[in-house]
Amino acid sequence: MFGLSRPDGGRVSGAAFDRFLAERITPRFPDGLTVFAGRGQWRGPDGRIVHEAARIVLIVTEPTPEAVAALREIREAYRRRFVQGAVGLVLQRSCALF
Repeated sequence: MFGLSRPDGGRVSGAAFDRFLAERITPRFPDGLTVFAGRGQWRGPDGRIVHEAARIVLIVTEPTPEAVAALREIREAYRRRFVQGAVGLVLQRSCALF
């Protein structure tokens, strides 16, 4: 889950997110993924609820240590590049057929 608001009041543009997707996510998971537009909320440090636009990236992959490490690297790279306090990562086992 990738928030699109920046601490300085700016926003991660669609073009900037697409570059991040092309540079950091797709090379690690070239077999495919799905990107959803979302609207999230979280409690800020002052206790108030903050709303922001987000992108949710769904990746279905084998649960290997390498895949988990790649997901964590992506999360950290986004946090650093766009000065995010947190970037969500949900790991869930499921059965998927294509």
